[in-house]
Formats: sequence, C-alpha cells, structure tokens
Amino acid sequence: MTHISKKQRAVRGRQLAGVQRPRVSVLLAGPLLAMEAPGGGEIQMLSLARALPDAEVRARIWRPWEDTLVDADCLHLFGSRPEHLEIIAAARRAQLRVALSTITWYGLEQCWREPRSAVRRLASCARFVARSACPRLPSWRRRLYESVDLLMPNSYAEAQQLIRYFNVPPQKIHVVPNGANPRFAQCDPQPFVERFGLRDFILYAGRIEPRKNQLGFLHAMRGIDAAIVILGDVVPGHERYLAECRRTAGAGVTFIDRLEHGDPLLAGAYGACGCLALASWYETPGLVALEAGMSGVPLVLPSAGCAAEYFGPLASYVEPGDTKGIRREVLRALSRGRSPELAEHVRQNFSWRAAAESTREAYAKIL
Repeated sequence: MTHISKKQRAVRGRQLAGVQRPRVSVLLAGPLLAMEAPGGGEIQMLSLARALPDAEVRARIWRPWEDTLVDADCLHLFGSRPEHLEIIAAARRAQLRVALSTITWYGLEQCWREPRSAVRRLASCARFVARSACPRLPSWRRRLYESVDLLMPNSYAEAQQLIRYFNVPPQKIHVVPNGANPRFAQCDPQPFVERFGLRDFILYAGRIEPRKNQLGFLHAMRGIDAAIVILGDVVPGHERYLAECRRTAGAGVTFIDRLEHGDPLLAGAYGACGCLALASWYETPGLVALEAGMSGVPLVLPSAGCAAEYFGPLASYVEPGDTKGIRREVLRALSRGRSPELAEHVRQNFSWRAAAESTREAYAKIL
C-alpha cells in the first residue's frame, strides 16, 4: 500500500499559506441514527466541524428540522448509506454541491462476515464477485457515488476500491486522511487507574459488533496472564453478540461502556494501557489507533483495510481469523513499550487541523 507522507498532506497548505480565501459555508451530516451508537465516522464528522473554521470554512452539523439547505454552499455527508440518496436529491433541488466521506471497505471476507443469515451473506458475496467482474453493475452504492460531486475516502487504498468496484473517475476523488486530537499526545493514566484499578492492560476499543471481531479476539487471548479491557457500547441489534463475548471472556477481562470522546477517562485508558489491539475484519483506519498512537502506544491492527497505509512498519498487523497470530502479536506488543517514533509520526502527520485543510481543498474543487 502507498504510505501517506507528511509532504503530500502539507504541500498545498504551504502553497495556500498567507493567501486570503473566501469563506465557505458547509453543512455536515451523518446517518439519521448515527448517534445511537457513535463510532469513528461520527467522531470524524464532529472533529472536522470543530476544525474547519480554522481553515476558513463556516461549518456546522446539519439539523434538518431547524436548517434549510439553501443557507449553505455545500452539504458534506459521512458514510456510504442508502438513506443519503434522498438527502442528495433534496440538495440538488436546492442547487447545493454535495461531498461524501465514503468511510467504507470492500472485500469477499468482509461480505461473508456481515452479521446476517447465511443466505444473505452468500447473496452479498455473489454480488461482490459480480461487481469485481463488472464495476458498471447498477446498485444503490453506485447511484450514491454517481450522484455526489466529490468522494472523500480516508486513504488511497479506499480510493482504489472506489475506482475498481464502482468505476468512479479518479478526478472525482480527493483523499482526506483521518486525524486525532493532539490532547491524546499527553495521556494522563491516573483518572483511569483510580477509577478501574487497571494498568498495563490490553485495550480493545470500539463498538461491539461482529465486524469489530471482539469475540474472535477473546477466543485468541484465552488463558493469558494479562488484563484485557473491552471498551465500547454494543451496536443496537447485536446484544446477543455482546452476551456471547461476555460468556467467552475470562476472569481477567473487564467490559467498560463507551467513554465520551472528551472524557479524561478515555485519554486515561490510552495512557494506562500496555497496547491497543484491533482484530477487526477491516479498519479505515480506526480512529482509536490514531488516538492511541499519539502517545506511542504499541498497536496491533487488522491487515485488511488501510491501517498499514497510515502506520507502515510502526505497527503490527494480524489476520482477524488467525487466533495464533493475534495472540502472538498482542503479547509481543505488550512487551515492547511505547514508541517515541510512532508518537512523532502520528503527531506530525495526522491532526484534525491537517484534515480540515485537506477538506477545504476538496470543497474548493467543487465550489
């Protein structure tokens, strides 16, 4: 995979430094029920909304029951969801430009691992094979990607998938890497240690659902002599999956509900843990990895997705179905200690300020 360099992200920012730019007004919106089980996509949207004003963009979260679309220059949607099609149609009637942060990943393994019946998973796999052979096949995703003015994937690997599987023209794509809040560079472990009495544990953070593969991870780590923290809320509809995870977990596993992004306990979890593990079926790349990486926490990440594009050799990678490999790499990471090189890499290359500048450049392409 192509590694995103600091130079690639900064070059246009330097070119624009000191140049008076017209302010742009943008409405940001995610799925209707996004905040029922907020994850990386929702944090991305909220963080950009806070960072964009420093990039000369008037940005706010769209509240359709309060705001009219005609008050903005652009509508920025987050996530590849069918419900966005109707919103895009409304934006077109208001003569509004539309950008979409796709936040997606495609693969045969991912289709098979969807939390659905075997019949529906087989059908999903068949559709993926057909689309691989013929990207012009009609689908709601293809209509979604065709109906917007610009697609903003989080990596070049994700961009290549849009081109390959949906025949998206490369000129319609602008890659915007994710970011992390600089406050995570200095993570005080004390609030978390005082609250939960845990330190040097294995942290597994994210929404609890089959795609995140907490169950496979717990099977892989059975019987180890180290504490494990599963941090996150269950996605509505997957309560049985959470119950199975709890049955599989040993005495050394602690389940903690999702912590608010601004809660000192979240930064404390990063500060107190010995390593961060994600054995998901894919990540794009996983905001918790960037946040933990800000302070050099050893990272074990899934090989599927774009994590390697962000972290290169500074993280370890595992196949989500390889229980022995997961166990081996997590125990190695736990013994490594924090990496100043990883911390510096994330701090220098993946800030929300840099993401906001890149997003501003994307808006400029369509306005």
